[in-house]
Amino acid sequence: MMKLILTLTLIWTLSSTAEALECWTGHGTDMKQQTLTPCNPTELCATVAFQEKRIGYFSQDTTRLCLPSSVISEGKHTYSFNVGFESKAASVHVCNTDRCNSQVIPHPGIQKKNNLQCFTCNYLFSAVCNETVQCVGTEDRCVSWTGGYAYSRDQTAYAFGCASANLCDIASRLELLPHWPFKSLSEPKCCGSSFCNSASSVKLNVVPLLFGLFTLIVS
Repeated sequence: MMKLILTLTLIWTLSSTAEALECWTGHGTDMKQQTLTPCNPTELCATVAFQEKRIGYFSQDTTRLCLPSSVISEGKHTYSFNVGFESKAASVHVCNTDRCNSQVIPHPGIQKKNNLQCFTCNYLFSAVCNETVQCVGTEDRCVSWTGGYAYSRDQTAYAFGCASANLCDIASRLELLPHWPFKSLSEPKCCGSSFCNSASSVKLNVVPLLFGLFTLIVS
């Protein structure tokens, strides 16, 4: 009898811990436009306030979705990435109870320049990476990262620029995200001093870039 009770208790424990969350999913801040979606057992609920800036273009959006707990932890995060000709930043709130991601969160907004400068490339598919980019806000790392881009398979994408340290921390796990558009060939390289990401310090066949995280979130 005792063995039966222990077995049933174990089964109940395993089934309850594996229960999937129900999260809001959809774009925009209007909750009437959101959908309740069952996530995978290993996913958490998230609200993401995303912004993108290019020459002559600036946009902001909010989205709600399920994100793998192996990629991002519960709590509030701000991610930022800047390659000069384009920058992306996101405020992310992650929670672990049903329908917990209904809140509206602020976008990162205009970020002030900091003391870090990094090398960057002429454009996404250029191997000439001797331009200079000024880092802003939480961007406290220079990054060098190259690799295959899913939408241009015959071209190599180069991600040299500024990044927040927390984005560097999860970079090696980004391929766990569904529909991740890059194929990693090795670890990205992040360093904490100005111009430490020179092209001469990295092999030019190394890895994919961070644009995909934000592209995935708002697609």
